[in-house]
Amino acid sequence: MTFGDGVGAILEVIRDGRTERLIELRGPDLHIGRHPRVGLTLDHPKVSLYHARVERRFDGSYRIVDLMSKNATLVDGARLRPFEPAPLREGSRIQIVDYEFIFHVPAARVGRPGEMADPTVLGSLEDLSSTGLVRRAADPAEALRGVLDVVQALGGAMGLDERLGRALAGLMAVLPRAERGYIATLETDGSLPLRAARGPGGAADTPPVLSRTIVEEVLSKGRALLIKDVSFDERFRDQESVAGVMRTAVCAPLIGRDGRPIGMVQLDGASSKALFKEDDMDLLAALAAPIAAAVENDRLLRERASWAAASEIQRALLPRSRPDVAGYAFWEFYRTVEDVGGDLYDYIKVEDPDAPAGASPRWCVGLGDVSGHGMPAAIIMAGVCPEVRLLARAGFSPEEILAHVNQSCRESGVPNRFVTMLLAELDPDAHRVTLASAGHPGPLIRRADGRVEVMECPGAGPPLGVEPHTAYPPSRFDLAPGDVVVFYSDGLVDAVDATGGALGRDRLARAVGQAGGGPDQVGEAILAALGRHARDRSPLDDLTIVCLGRLPEP
Repeated sequence: MTFGDGVGAILEVIRDGRTERLIELRGPDLHIGRHPRVGLTLDHPKVSLYHARVERRFDGSYRIVDLMSKNATLVDGARLRPFEPAPLREGSRIQIVDYEFIFHVPAARVGRPGEMADPTVLGSLEDLSSTGLVRRAADPAEALRGVLDVVQALGGAMGLDERLGRALAGLMAVLPRAERGYIATLETDGSLPLRAARGPGGAADTPPVLSRTIVEEVLSKGRALLIKDVSFDERFRDQESVAGVMRTAVCAPLIGRDGRPIGMVQLDGASSKALFKEDDMDLLAALAAPIAAAVENDRLLRERASWAAASEIQRALLPRSRPDVAGYAFWEFYRTVEDVGGDLYDYIKVEDPDAPAGASPRWCVGLGDVSGHGMPAAIIMAGVCPEVRLLARAGFSPEEILAHVNQSCRESGVPNRFVTMLLAELDPDAHRVTLASAGHPGPLIRRADGRVEVMECPGAGPPLGVEPHTAYPPSRFDLAPGDVVVFYSDGLVDAVDATGGALGRDRLARAVGQAGGGPDQVGEAILAALGRHARDRSPLDDLTIVCLGRLPEP
């Protein structure tokens, strides 16, 4: 089978063991279900109206989310938990009831055979082993073996320090004038830890000579450095510590993908009979490229592991299920720009020991948004969410919760970060919503007759953490049968089209007003309006939408 040259991924639809059709994923999301308006309609009674959603991430990767379907979504045989995204890779098999789909990534269609799509993956072996590089060495055959040793040493599953040590041995084989070698990496805190060292017998017997001049030239200016003979080099005339340990040296920066040094490699010797030359510096600078890639790849893997752990923690903070409230329905949509984000929503059952016998439990619906996105915002939200949950569960009112959490945020002293938050307590017996807001956009309510109103909260205070001892007086709204309330983060109304125009609250209100049905129909209408507005543009901010509605009376 062959694929076209489009940039979207493809779902290959398999029925009875044969390819039935190909579906290109052109927009940011593809909804799958039995509803006739979703992107991919499956006409089968066991398929839920809104069964699953395939999402395209900001980095071009894809994932699939089960939308709490009745008969599950499977990926490579594993059943997905509702609202817990699963990554999709080339060849991933998706099973929905009797339907099977094979996922094909864009790289599988536009790349050449064997070509890697990740720009951080180590490559360029062909360039490093070219005759042009080898000819720079005095012994081409030995240099070729050394080049291959350097590149091969950087592979494998061992730790980075061990790989760098083996690469250093290869470097010293390529440049036999070297008696000692050192590789150090530049860390974010400004330190320069030694990652590999080698002397004439294998293990380095003396610490590296890293003078201020060398560090300035190599790391601050990003330049390769040649010291032919320290005795005649004006830069080191007054540095006895350098002259007392080495006679000649070559140094090269390890350049990261952003063009800035992330470390350095140094080879030196004490003999005046084997002085380094310009060709040695050129060769070392060339071989520093794969070493830098190995260092950066290792950091990337560690960073991805940290992001994956943070993503797992954040998913654990999200509700596992929707509230089971007689006469009410709920719907939500949650998407982060990066693997983790600063948006969060929650459904919290209020435990009130003083409630009258037979009374339905109240539920607190919370939606928060930290300024910015990514890991810093996620860390702040991870601290705020449990405190809100604890207070709401204990029966504190929305205004009391916001006042308490505001003081906690203020005392934490995190600069240039604030949290907007909306808390809505639903009393299903009184059919009333008590609303308190800390700088968050006011929710919309679509009345049963189609009118759309803004649920204004005159007592709304500033975002959490901005001002001390702030009060957040609540507002109260009654819900009639068929009413639907829409809570959202500003990532929705701030979404831009190709001209830079924002979706805005007016367009959002029109989409809400034109939607019929309950919370799920209203929610999907909002996503459809967002899709038409933003089209293929990647989202700029995290996005959360929560809809709750009172069911029509029979």
